[in-house]
Formats: sequence, C-alpha cells, structure tokens
Amino acid sequence: MRKILLFGTIDRERISGSAAYVAAGLVKLGLSAAVFAKVKPEDSESLRGFFTENGIDDEMLFTDEGKYLLNDSGISAAFVTGDFVADEFGFDLIRDLCKKYKSLQIPVILATSNCRVFSDSINETAKNASVFLTSIEDAEELCGLSDAKKTAEHYLSLGANKVVITLDKQGAYYKSRVECGSAPTFRADRVVDTTGAGDAFAAGLISGIIEELPLGEAVVRANACGCMAIQHEGLYMPSADRLREYMLSHRFVVEGCKDY
Repeated sequence: MRKILLFGTIDRERISGSAAYVAAGLVKLGLSAAVFAKVKPEDSESLRGFFTENGIDDEMLFTDEGKYLLNDSGISAAFVTGDFVADEFGFDLIRDLCKKYKSLQIPVILATSNCRVFSDSINETAKNASVFLTSIEDAEELCGLSDAKKTAEHYLSLGANKVVITLDKQGAYYKSRVECGSAPTFRADRVVDTTGAGDAFAAGLISGIIEELPLGEAVVRANACGCMAIQHEGLYMPSADRLREYMLSHRFVVEGCKDY
C-alpha cells in the first residue's frame, strides 16, 4: 500500500484544515497515511483517538521538538501544510527534506495557510515543491497576483513543477510545464457543511498525483472529493468506490457551482 507522509500542526480545537483531515481522506481512498506533527501534551490523547478511529499512523506525533521520530522510509509522497513551515523548526526540516525527496523522485505537495504572516517561508518552500496548492485568495496575499494564470506562471518560474489554484465555486486552475487548464466543479445535490472541503480536495489531488494521473484529471478528482464533502455534516471523506460512482453519476457545473 502506498504511504503518504504529512507534515502539519494539529490541536484538538482545530483538526479541520490540518494534515489530520487530509490523512483521513487518503486512508478512505485506500492509501496509507502517517502524520508528523507537534501536539500539545494535553491534546495528545484525544488526537491519538482521532488517528486510531480513522486509521492514521500516529507514531510520529510528538510533544517536544527535541524528542521526535521521523520515519520516512517507503513513502510515496509528502504533503506539507503552510503552517508547518511557518516556524524555523518546520522550515529547516522541510527545506532539507525537499532536497532529499527531489533526489529520490518523491513528490512534495505544499498547501498554503497562514500566508499573510508567513509568506516568505511559504514562497521559499514553494520553490522546491513538486506541487504547489493554493487558493486564489491566498495567492494574492503571497505574491500580489489575483489572476490564476499569472499566479501559476509565477510559481512555476520560481521552481515549482506543478501549480493548482482553487477558485471556490468556479473549480480550480492548474498548470504544469506540459499542461494547463481549468477544471470545473461538480453539481452538489445539497450543501450541508463546508467544513473539511479543502482537506477532501487535497486528499483527492494527492491520490491522483500518487497514481501519476495527468494533472487535469487529478484536479477533477479533487473537485469531486470537495463537492462530496460539502454534502455531509462534519468530516466526510469518500471511499474510492463512492468517489468513482459519484464522478460517473454527476455532471460538471462549467459556469460555477450555484448550489451554495
């Protein structure tokens, strides 16, 4: 089973929007996921319970930066959240790992967060990312550009191999050195809760990258995962079978999702 190593910051008050939700989505899609993250001692027990419930490897959760275990043997890809590279410890660690993983041809997917305060760290890390994932709102904070095409070209020129920019209801824009385009979202039958939609999108994208799908196909899969997530309350991540069924039975909304 292919293993993804995720780097993030997690606490029990904010599991959504973190590496933990993305890891849960990857497990549901049939992949193995392990999270490397510093957690507060008082949060450790409840977070480990979440990991156990969702089949996530918790071996690398730690409470002290001086006492951590990093086991990256046998990984197929790495996912890094922007908040992880926001402090010196995370930035230095990922900078060195990016070099290592590049030589081993292990893709590193970097997703933005906390970009207004930590834009320098995120932009520097993006130079060595295999895939740079951001929203159009975050992109404007990071590089001052509000146009998806120009933003993608900017990060490709910095050194990223592939760029994916989410456009809310309009789907997503993607660009690599060999392909580019816009991937429309899917029509939602209902909208219940948008919590975790971005995490579901990331999980779908990573699974497509792991399977070496063309970037456009991986983004379409990611859009489907995000659209499925908003139709359920709380954390919802589709299984591979449910995702396949959904993509076959639902149509695109080319002009943008009008259901929420």
